[in-house]
Amino acid sequence: MKGIKKLLSIILIATMIFTLVAGCGGADQDSSNDVSDNDASGDEVKTDDRGKDSDSKDDADVPDYLNAEGFPIVKEPITLKAMVSKHASQPSWDDILVWKEYEEKTGIKIEWEEVSSDLTEKRNLALASGEYPDIFYRASLPDTEIMKYGSQGVFIALNDLIDQYGPNFKKLMEENPATEKAARMPDGNIYSYVQYTESDPIQINPKLYINQTWLDKLGKEMPTTTDELYDVLKTFKENDPNGNNEADEIPFTAQSLGHVLNTLYGAWGLRNRGTDHGNVDMNEETGELRFIPTDPKYKEMLEFVHKLYSEGLIDEEIFTMNSAQLVAKGDEDLVGAFAHTTVQQIGTRGDEHFVGLTEALKGPHGDQIWAKRGNIGARGPFVITDKCEYPEAAVRWIDYFYSEEGGRFVFLGVEGESYQETEDGQYEFLPEIVDNIPEGSTFDQVISNYVPYAGGGIPALQKTEFFKGGETHPVALEAADNMSQYTPKEIWSKFSYTLEEIEERSALESDILAYVDQMRAQFIQGKVSFSEWDSYVSQIEKMGLERYMEIYTAGYERYEAD
Repeated sequence: MKGIKKLLSIILIATMIFTLVAGCGGADQDSSNDVSDNDASGDEVKTDDRGKDSDSKDDADVPDYLNAEGFPIVKEPITLKAMVSKHASQPSWDDILVWKEYEEKTGIKIEWEEVSSDLTEKRNLALASGEYPDIFYRASLPDTEIMKYGSQGVFIALNDLIDQYGPNFKKLMEENPATEKAARMPDGNIYSYVQYTESDPIQINPKLYINQTWLDKLGKEMPTTTDELYDVLKTFKENDPNGNNEADEIPFTAQSLGHVLNTLYGAWGLRNRGTDHGNVDMNEETGELRFIPTDPKYKEMLEFVHKLYSEGLIDEEIFTMNSAQLVAKGDEDLVGAFAHTTVQQIGTRGDEHFVGLTEALKGPHGDQIWAKRGNIGARGPFVITDKCEYPEAAVRWIDYFYSEEGGRFVFLGVEGESYQETEDGQYEFLPEIVDNIPEGSTFDQVISNYVPYAGGGIPALQKTEFFKGGETHPVALEAADNMSQYTPKEIWSKFSYTLEEIEERSALESDILAYVDQMRAQFIQGKVSFSEWDSYVSQIEKMGLERYMEIYTAGYERYEAD
């Protein structure tokens, strides 16, 4: 009898083991079917070595209201409230084609709180009062607020939600680690989807455009060095290239002095890690971070700009310029060279007369860099607050725009209604939309009836192929292509700082950079002699430069360690 019981026990145990093994094996077998690269929603799906969908969701983990994949996102319609920055050229966001189409596609209605002015004040008031929406979309959230309200739980951590419902953004972080470094705060959490760009025409900003008509008339070649640039500008000033018998030519101008300087930093080897850190880069000789505005090469660059300014080769109004003034000067054929992202910024004569540099300017020490910004633009364009009852749906809603399909949708709209694919595989807005812009209207106003990107800062995948702003206009496209081979091999993305570091750094930076800007203008205008340079550097050091760089270094080391 005991033997029979023992035998039955062995059989029972063996049966249980077989069942468990078969169950596990069955799960693997069921998951080994081929999975397409994109699901019906445009989400890009990864597979592990066994072909199993590594982003698949256990139905038990998915909220009842939600479809884990595909469209619609929700089983029954829901509404989310969002505060958004509305650009002056845009209609009500409810009337933009993309949002009407996306509501039908997803089952999610966005109740937009449109803010056209005083965005910072209204956003801060909403957060301070506790009367804030489910989502802040393109609301210009600075790092301080992301960290502050993230640590308080007002902005929810997205780590797990992205892992489960954000395959496209997850893929970007895996393929480009700088994306995750920029998105992840020092406490280890991701509180926002960031703006992501893969486009040299957009990231190489500004470009230097030269009046080719004037070059041809005066028999000058495109400048390739700073000395040649000086010679060309001087020739423009002295030889009446616009042919009106007046000495009214403006050899070099821009919307601001900063734009002018941005075309010259690289000729002195400055900004060798890109433009996201405008005042800090790497001292290649010491391997330590460098504060650019106190570096001897920065002094040399300012001396060159002072020379241009003192000889009337830079617009005398450069310190007070605005966009409208720049357009007017271009339309009057007064400009020989200008710095900007797009050629249209010089007015209606841009396409006809201006081309970009063919080579990055080489400086006196042989430096030849043209800096660009990294892939990450705005770091806080999309956060979900603790008011949101449907955070899973909100993540699925935004994540779509980080796929190729979703990026094309948000920047071009609906194929056949707002854009078309050409025979050579390019995308363009429909001719009947952009070739018949009403008098008194603008390109941005017309396309804003279809797409929401006017004003920038859209949380999405932004690529040259489907972004059709001035940056991807043929002249700007060629100018960027010319400069792309001169961009730094390593581009720093944004560093992350603790809340305490942010607050201390901001206070130091505010004082230091205000002084830097003040003295920069005075050096260039000749109001302060360059013999006072050492005194200028000493004053910056007294203002806490050493501590400022210690904090910056902490952010850099954290960035490198991630």
